[in-house]
Amino acid sequence: MRRSGWLMLAAICLIVAWSTRGQTEKTPVDKFLGGTYNPESFAAELQLTEEALRGQPTAKQLAALRDSLPQYWNVETPEQKYVISSAYLKELLGEGKASEADAWVNHMLAEAQSCSARELKGNVDARAEIAKILAGHEFATANRPSAWDLFRQRLSAWFDRLLYKLFGEINRYPMGQKALFWAVVFAAVGFIALWLFRFMASRDSFDSLPPGEIVSASRTWQEWIGMAREAASRRDFREAVHSAYWAGIARLEDTGVVPRDRAKTPREYLQLVEETPPSELGQRSTNYRTPLGELTKRLERIWYANRGAGPEDFAETLKQLQEMGCQLE
Repeated sequence: MRRSGWLMLAAICLIVAWSTRGQTEKTPVDKFLGGTYNPESFAAELQLTEEALRGQPTAKQLAALRDSLPQYWNVETPEQKYVISSAYLKELLGEGKASEADAWVNHMLAEAQSCSARELKGNVDARAEIAKILAGHEFATANRPSAWDLFRQRLSAWFDRLLYKLFGEINRYPMGQKALFWAVVFAAVGFIALWLFRFMASRDSFDSLPPGEIVSASRTWQEWIGMAREAASRRDFREAVHSAYWAGIARLEDTGVVPRDRAKTPREYLQLVEETPPSELGQRSTNYRTPLGELTKRLERIWYANRGAGPEDFAETLKQLQEMGCQLE
């Protein structure tokens, strides 16, 4: 009885050990199902199979190759997934048809390489299209920014943060908002007023001559000539041209061409002479328009525009006075 019990226990242990051994020696499922390939790796796998079929492999080599093949291959492309069965290839290898098996492998290899080439061409075309798009004028500033661009961006960001902090805090104080608003308004109005003032002050001196200075009306044109020559002897040609001009005005007053009104500006004197009918000028004396015009231009340039004067300016002034009838000898 004891002996039969021990025999039964030993039989049970042998059965358990055998079943465990059978489970550990099973081939992994992945070996038969195959892995996942892209067109390049699948083509590499087929090339290894094609190399094994070269020459005249023996039946034993064909059987080993058949057993090493998975049941199917999973091939993934960007567009689709494919499941390629190896049953037909295994059948050819089992029947020893090495040449037909090699033809099937070569056909599949060509398909895989063609798919890989199309994928590569698509990538190249996509890169070329992207490069063409980025070369457009709207992406002209998409290059790496320069140091100056980075500095401007940082300065702009700092200024934005400053404004946000200023106006973000001032939102809490309504009175501060009003004060800031009116300060900006007054500053803008003041700036515009200053600009207008400078614009009016810088207009052409010929179009808007400054008011004439108060000049003594009691001097004769001979006295003005004497003052002009005295200034020229001091080499003060600016004052010499100024006195010579008023000598010409005094001469016109003596002839009755212009009234005795020293409140008029040089521009008004010239306009008065230009508006006098030529018949009246002919009755009174010669034409004074041209010499007075030259005297006025030189006076504006030297006296009012404060430009330099030289002996030639004084000499030209005397020449115009002689044309107006002033006897200088």
